[in-house]
Amino acid sequence: MGAMKPVMLFTIVLMAAIILAASFGLHIMPTESLFNLSPETAASTLYLCPAADSVWDSIAAGLRGGLRYINMFFFFSAFLLVFGWMWALYQNLLKDKFEKKAFDNTWGFTKAWFWAIIIVAVLVATPNRFRSVSVAGSDERWVLCEENNPGAVTFPANAVKR
Repeated sequence: MGAMKPVMLFTIVLMAAIILAASFGLHIMPTESLFNLSPETAASTLYLCPAADSVWDSIAAGLRGGLRYINMFFFFSAFLLVFGWMWALYQNLLKDKFEKKAFDNTWGFTKAWFWAIIIVAVLVATPNRFRSVSVAGSDERWVLCEENNPGAVTFPANAVKR
C-alpha cells in the first residue's frame, strides 16, 4: 500500500473544513443584518423564511408516511442478516476450517443493507425537516433561517412551534 495521493488528502481536508465551518456558523466575510432590532426584542425574536417546496421535501414527506413499515423491514432484514452470519460461522465451525465462500452471500447482503439504510436515512432527513416550524395564525410552511437571509421575516419566539 502506498501513501495517500495529495489530491485525495486535499479533498478530505477541504471537506472537513467545509463541514466544520457550516456546523459552527463560521463565515469568510462578515455578515450584515437586514434588521435593526432593539436588544429587548432581539432576545425573543426568531428569523423565519418561507419554506420552498422541492422534490426532496416531497420524497421525504412520502417516505415519512411509511417510516414505520420501512423500520419494520429493516429490523426484519437485520434478523435475517444476523442469522446469515451465524449460519456461515456455524458451517465453518462444523468443518473446523475457515472457508471464505461461506461468507460471500452474507457479506454482499450486509453491504446492500448498510447502503439501503444510508440512502433511506438521507432521503427521510432532509435539511428542511430539522428547520421546519409553524407559526401561530399562519398556514404557510416556514424554516428557521439567519437574520441576513433574503426573505427573512421576524416573528416573536412564543408564536413559533416546532
